[in-house]
Amino acid sequence: MPVSPAQAEFRTPLGPRLLSLVAILVLAAATIFQLLVGLFLLVKGQGQWLVVALVALACACLMAALTDYVGRDLRGKWGLRVALQPNALVLDLPSGRSLIHRPPAQHLTIPYGEIEAIETRLEGYGTLGMELLQRAYVLRRKSGELIFLFEDRALATGFESHMFSKLAADIAARAHVPIHDLGMVEGRGGALAVWGTHAPDWAAPPLPLALQLRIWRRAALTGQLAFGIVIFALLLRGAIALF
Repeated sequence: MPVSPAQAEFRTPLGPRLLSLVAILVLAAATIFQLLVGLFLLVKGQGQWLVVALVALACACLMAALTDYVGRDLRGKWGLRVALQPNALVLDLPSGRSLIHRPPAQHLTIPYGEIEAIETRLEGYGTLGMELLQRAYVLRRKSGELIFLFEDRALATGFESHMFSKLAADIAARAHVPIHDLGMVEGRGGALAVWGTHAPDWAAPPLPLALQLRIWRRAALTGQLAFGIVIFALLLRGAIALF
């Protein structure tokens, strides 16, 4: 939902919010199902069923962790609000606005005169031979304080989002400050960019151009792989339904 002179308020569009909500419901249902199956086999099963029960319980733990991960994303999307008032910027920033940086929730009213610049950078996170690429946006106050605003995710893929680039430009224009592009950095992607991730310090120097191009290529290949998995899952489901 882009900001315009007639509507100087931004909230995450309803579509992405509902998508995250549906994902939570599906993951929660899968978690409960796996848990019940595991407990049933653990209590009633004997011999070889014990191994199956332990596998089901392990899957339930994994699903629960993923549910919590998507829940943080939903809280970030549902609670985000940015209002461009005539003389000040009003920020309602939930903690889930970033899944890697883990910023605290902040509710601020910042006069435009206190804003020095909007800063942005590309961030690559490698994990299991894949690469995730996102663009982060930070507000720098004249006092030197940095406020993490938001991030566009899944860049270089068919799932990429650019909903915040226009908002960052609107904030900079309203405050009459520049947007500083800090280049690209690479952090630690951990396990599937969900557990064990680590973002570089905001003052980290940009990567050499050759390495940046390699990250772009790996991110694009990762997006193609993810799209292929979705198509395969849909075809498999259709084949199962036919038989």
